[in-house]
Amino acid sequence: MKKILVLDIGGTFIKYGLITEGKLGLVQKQATPKTNDALKKCLTQIYNEFVETVDGVSISMPGIINADTGFAVHGGSLEFIRQMNMLEFFQSIFDCPVAIDNDARCAIIGEMNLGQLQGVNDAIMIVLGTGVGGGLLVNGQIVRGANQSAGELSFVQTNSSMATSDFFAVKNSVYSLLKPFAKSLNKKTSEVNGELFFEAVKMGNQVAQSILHTYCDSLALQLWNLQTILDPEKIVIGGGISSQTILLDYLKQDLQKIIDSLAISPVTQIISPSVVLSSLGNDASLIGAYFNYVQRYDS
Repeated sequence: MKKILVLDIGGTFIKYGLITEGKLGLVQKQATPKTNDALKKCLTQIYNEFVETVDGVSISMPGIINADTGFAVHGGSLEFIRQMNMLEFFQSIFDCPVAIDNDARCAIIGEMNLGQLQGVNDAIMIVLGTGVGGGLLVNGQIVRGANQSAGELSFVQTNSSMATSDFFAVKNSVYSLLKPFAKSLNKKTSEVNGELFFEAVKMGNQVAQSILHTYCDSLALQLWNLQTILDPEKIVIGGGISSQTILLDYLKQDLQKIIDSLAISPVTQIISPSVVLSSLGNDASLIGAYFNYVQRYDS
């Protein structure tokens, strides 16, 4: 029975688990280190937990990553990664075959194999986390782009100011929910989390509800733009907060506002985005990393 260690290296946590014959076991997590040396030490410790049973390792991580060569232009929220061959870096740690890809691309691969995008040929995956990741599926193929940066939605500008504060990643990262919510409670951002925030929304906290509406106003506009550009069959929302069904309720309300505003024009062709929450949730990138490995080594 082949066993693959899968890791999702995010800006805040490293999530990891063992996949045996396609089944993901217990998922664990550790805080993401802030330097290359610390990352190498951390990954070595994780690998040593499994070394006797691991046949291969597959890694999901942010940034502009060439999945074939392993070269990373940057590591997105992993700010210490610049102009590095990450495949060589990981191969120096793991004594077995290694695969690597961008985290949002892994997420969409996971949804294509076991989630919302089975049998779908045209779709967009948006992963809401420390930043905003994107995976694009066109005519049944993952779109990577000429420079491997297709889907780097974090850098989409939300208006013409070109200010960093107006990047999609800043407007719609999880922190854009938690930071104002923490401020309303006179707490530090590190003292609140998504579960606390959404519980406040459900309990009728008007400040939390207002924050979520502002968040979804911004997100809905970008979903509308992406629908217009790529005309996907589905747009899947992933990341930890995708487990909160109330997020989809708010998002659909704000999409409807856009549709209603456009419906007043008799010449407007309205194609509403079909938005769904990831059925794999936080495990999407881990599962996608596994299928990326299978495609590269077992196909």
